[in-house]
Amino acid sequence: MNEVLRADWFDLADNKRDSHRVWLHSEFLPALMATQGVTWVGHYDIIPHPDRPYIEGAPTRRETSDPDVPTGWQNVVLTASLSTDVFLGPDNEVNALHSANAAGLGAWCNHRLCVFIEEKRVNGPEERAMPYGVGPPPAMQIGSFNANTTQHNEMLARWYRAERFPRIAVSRGIIRGRKMLSVIGWAKHGVLWEGVELGADDYSFETRFVEADRGEGWAGPHVLDYVTHAPGSPHAGRRAWPKT
Repeated sequence: MNEVLRADWFDLADNKRDSHRVWLHSEFLPALMATQGVTWVGHYDIIPHPDRPYIEGAPTRRETSDPDVPTGWQNVVLTASLSTDVFLGPDNEVNALHSANAAGLGAWCNHRLCVFIEEKRVNGPEERAMPYGVGPPPAMQIGSFNANTTQHNEMLARWYRAERFPRIAVSRGIIRGRKMLSVIGWAKHGVLWEGVELGADDYSFETRFVEADRGEGWAGPHVLDYVTHAPGSPHAGRRAWPKT
């Protein structure tokens, strides 16, 4: 059965960061992990994008300018389950826990939320490091975006199958890749690339996919020509909780 992923993006004010993380890691996230229907939880510290093109030689990555889309990016909490009901069902325990902890979660600035279902999953060469469903990977990159037209949705689906999925299977340090579709949230599309690590200077998994080129020869336009990302997307980071 495919997993359902809830993604929460948020920032923390400098003067609240340390104290909030203590509470988050010692109280809220363990309680969330113990909630009925939740299979795993991971908190990630996101690496800032440097001031240079996301992919050398590629079109400029486009972000939404919609003022109604919150801009949080510094932290991502991923919560996994086996059913959308865990997050969206009437009187579900996840919503109840968030409501009961509204005061503490009020520290989450620029909070954005999506609930994703898996469309496709592809294992990478490091799949044995963390079999599917075991827990949050040590490192990850999550992208959230929309295609610009209905026709581009089809093109995007074909591009993933022609180019990106084959590269996932042979990309350095990759556990697995997931292509996702949202049930709620601004972004229709999501991806989650799971890895065993991020290098000291890494802010993206993209160089690994470039290295994994096997001459797929995609004939269509570059994917960055026809998608619009959420603020700061894609977000790559290292797991801050759980520690092991």
